[in-house]
Parts: sequence; structure tokens; C-alpha cells
Amino acid sequence: MTATEELRQMLDERGVPWKDYGYENHTWWGEWHAENRPSVNGLFLKVEGVVTPAQAVEATLGRGTCHMETADGCQNWNSCSECDADYYTDQPINYCPNCGRKVVSE
Repeated sequence: MTATEELRQMLDERGVPWKDYGYENHTWWGEWHAENRPSVNGLFLKVEGVVTPAQAVEATLGRGTCHMETADGCQNWNSCSECDADYYTDQPINYCPNCGRKVVSE
């Protein structure tokens, strides 16, 4: 599988529509042309670089979300719903330390 095919498969898995506009190795997704992204202050910037499909999806769409489940009946033991990593903490977890997904409540 080529990097372009892998990228498109990852976008399909997330339900993100994409277009190729006749270019085999170019993929556009989101509200803007793939090279144009809104920045924090509302300006447009051009994204260029050699990245893996996973890095491109993470940079533009984020890592996704997960939720923490109480592991073994102990409130301080948490298990990530996506990567199954277990953590002991008495503080809320905002991001999974293992997979980096944003923790959301169910």
C-alpha cells in the first residue's frame, strides 16, 4: 500500500471526505485545499513537508479521542478505551499518556 493509499484509508476510517482532483499522489480534505489551513489567528498557512500519512492526519485532524474506564474496580486505576494502557492516578487525565488521544467522558 502506498503512502497516499494509506492516508486515504485513514481519512475514510475517520469518515473524512477527500478528493484527488486527478492527481494520484495528492489528497485534499477539510474545508480548504490541502495546502491551506486556518491558523489560530485566522490566517491561512501552506503546509509543506515530508510526513507520514499518520503524521498528516494527526497534524490536521488530531489524534482522536478515548475515554478512561475504571480498571479492576479501583477508582484510581484507569484503562484507556483505545490502547488498553492502565494508569494509576488520583488526578483527572486529559490526554492518554500512551496513545496521546484526548480523554472525553462517555
